Amino acid sequence: MEDVQQTFLSQYANAPRMQALVAGWNQMLDPAALIDQWYSQVWDLHTAQGYGLDIWGRIVGVSRVLSLSAQSYLGFYEASDLTEEGFANAPWYRGVEATSNYRLSDDGYRQLIYARALANISGGSVFEINQILTTLFAGQGDAYVRDNNDMSMTYVFSFVPTAVQVSIIQNSGVLPRPAGVSVSYQIQGN
Repeated sequence: MEDVQQTFLSQYANAPRMQALVAGWNQMLDPAALIDQWYSQVWDLHTAQGYGLDIWGRIVGVSRVLSLSAQSYLGFYEASDLTEEGFANAPWYRGVEATSNYRLSDDGYRQLIYARALANISGGSVFEINQILTTLFAGQGDAYVRDNNDMSMTYVFSFVPTAVQVSIIQNSGVLPRPAGVSVSYQIQGN
């Protein structure tokens, strides 16, 4: 309520305890702060967190949990280059794969939601696919799609994507694949 004084009967208009009690109730029940918090954490995709991003993911049709293509384990110099990771970077190998599922952080999931939203409204042209790649891999290096003029196209990356990014590229379904066109991937990173 904006004017609490209008709620008092005339006989209580000068009662300080009654005024304090009603003013306290008004402050406690004022939904403005809750509405502002809900707007920033759920409705505004730029600032949404946790549950809010999960709602946006359901709206655009993308999951926060991705299936990783390859699993790395703690290893040493003698181990193969594909599985060798340093301490605190990978789990110990227990004889079986730990899990192939990975839950994206809020920032990574937000990027994936933006990319999926762009893909949902994309016509599948090279220009539109390049916009999606620019959004998804901003600041990491060049990523673009090349039309091979033979009913095939190649996604080209000038950087080495992480295992999570590879899963986004190959398993999430975010990158458009026009009907009747074969898709390949090329990594030109170091």
